[in-house]
Amino acid sequence: MALGYMRRHKKWLYVFLWIVIAAFIVLYVPALTPTGEGTPSETVVSVGDEDISVGEFQRAYSRQLRQIARLYQGRFDETMLRRMGLEEQVLQGLVTDRLIQLEAERLGITVSDEAVARAIVTAPDYQDDGRFIGTAELRRRLELAGLTEESFAESLRGQLMRERLQSLVTDGVVVSDAEVKREFDRRNEQVQLEYVLVDTEPLREEVQPTDAEIAERFEANRESYRIPEKRVVSYVLLDQEVLRPLVTVTDRDVAMYYQDHRDEFTQEEESCARHILVKVAAGEGSEGHSEEEARRIAQALLERVEAGGDFAAIAKASSEDQGSAANGGDLGCFPAGRMVPAFDDAVFELDPGETSGLVRTNFGYHIIRLDSRREETTLPLDQVEDRVRTLVTEEKMVELGDEKAAALATALARGKTLEEAAAANDLEVQTSAPFARGETPPVLASPTLVARVFEMDEGHVEEAGFALPQGTAFIALAEIQPSRLPDLEEARDRVRADIVEEEALEKAHALAEQVRDRAKRVGLERAASAAGLVRKETLSPTSPGQPLGDLGTGFALDEVAFSLPEETLSDPVRTADGWAILRVTERQGFDAEAFEREKPRVAAALRQQAQGEAFQAYIAAAHERYEIRRNPEAYRRALGRDR
Repeated sequence: MALGYMRRHKKWLYVFLWIVIAAFIVLYVPALTPTGEGTPSETVVSVGDEDISVGEFQRAYSRQLRQIARLYQGRFDETMLRRMGLEEQVLQGLVTDRLIQLEAERLGITVSDEAVARAIVTAPDYQDDGRFIGTAELRRRLELAGLTEESFAESLRGQLMRERLQSLVTDGVVVSDAEVKREFDRRNEQVQLEYVLVDTEPLREEVQPTDAEIAERFEANRESYRIPEKRVVSYVLLDQEVLRPLVTVTDRDVAMYYQDHRDEFTQEEESCARHILVKVAAGEGSEGHSEEEARRIAQALLERVEAGGDFAAIAKASSEDQGSAANGGDLGCFPAGRMVPAFDDAVFELDPGETSGLVRTNFGYHIIRLDSRREETTLPLDQVEDRVRTLVTEEKMVELGDEKAAALATALARGKTLEEAAAANDLEVQTSAPFARGETPPVLASPTLVARVFEMDEGHVEEAGFALPQGTAFIALAEIQPSRLPDLEEARDRVRADIVEEEALEKAHALAEQVRDRAKRVGLERAASAAGLVRKETLSPTSPGQPLGDLGTGFALDEVAFSLPEETLSDPVRTADGWAILRVTERQGFDAEAFEREKPRVAAALRQQAQGEAFQAYIAAAHERYEIRRNPEAYRRALGRDR
């Protein structure tokens, strides 16, 4: 009986096991850190005059790890965590917490012990029938969660401080009635259109500016062609292209990984079954029978099966599950937990060849036949060797990348140049193309890196690496190219393109006006045809913010489309590709009563969104207000990568 229960609920036991493992990580991983450097009190990052310690980072990281263990039921590995960027997410979260603390202190925001106590006794999570659960029960729950009363109180204090700071920063945020109506329209108003697009693309070929025109335009607008300040960086990139050739994976490595991770290559026990379903109507007008009628029909079908009838034939003729009936009720094979609980329990009580009685689920009444059961198996190495080799390669690349990054950071911290540090580690220094502020070099795709480059002095070497999607980059500022006015030859292509675009738009606008004027007399179809254009229409009702056919989206398009009276031709409307003439053929108009009902909810949602954006901008500004200093070596030790 117990074994049957465990088999049916194996998934949840597996989750519980991983929660226990995660709890072990929370409680014991920090204690495994070596003494001396890397102890829990060592600083990982400083924010202003506030330090974040190794121990604090490890505890926060372990909490996140425990949540992921619950979410993925233990089926994750270190490579997956790296791809998620979990380490950096945790560290940035702690930095944000410190910034909030510093800003709260700067603005005189405090949270008293009484406020914390009041928040605890009034929190919905700690209420039972509207009353506080009591100190003893609270302590019991905290112990189960592995939390002390002190850490819980401090966490709550931080949450209250954040709420008060956010309230102070965002209480003045308001949304106007016009914004609320625009959002309501976006959600509810719809139109269908006919339209003609005058595309500038074919008209560009008609514009051939002369050298004199280009020179005249350049001299009149030279400042607009100013070349902004650009910077060039030297960099060492630790990515797959660099690291993969340095990694060797032997057959022994593959075999050892397979032995240490056999559970990753396990196929769960599966049941292969078929069923007959008689549906029960969920409510008036829904598909199915009444409860009594459905049970009567299902019982009659069960009696036919028990009398020796062909299950597949009966299912094909009588099952009301359209997805499986045509295949004789075949549901294929599935693991425990895939089906609804009542169905799942019934299947895993059966032996192959057996048929259940009536099984009631929220779908109706089922009769289930278990065809076979596939026992849990571990795939042999020869079937998963390529997958294992890839995993080992990725793992070794991560380890090698960490080693190289640590060696580079150490060398740079000791005053070595980027070239010297790279040469000592058999790495290559590359040079970027010049780029301006706000541009992202193709290989160095990190806004944080680009922003830092424009804070550096020429020749400065950044000791810490920058995380990129493909790896880690170490940089030095090689050159600053000051902003300057170009000569004509440097700007010729830009000037010519501007003239062509401007004149093509003028031609398109003039043609669009001609089409509109003719359409008033003969209709949009004939007017478009006469101009060698095509009349089109939206295929279905469209809401604000959605593409209007192949015209795309845009504020100007929405403004015209949703304010234009039906059957009225618009003036030319600017689009991404040229100019368009619109006519509304059908409109789902503004519903004043619905707007008044929805207005408070829409306004609240908009204000909450605006407040969130305002607070994010405030925290971004706080990043600039305080010096943030990272300790790369302590960070690596906190993650156990120095051993």
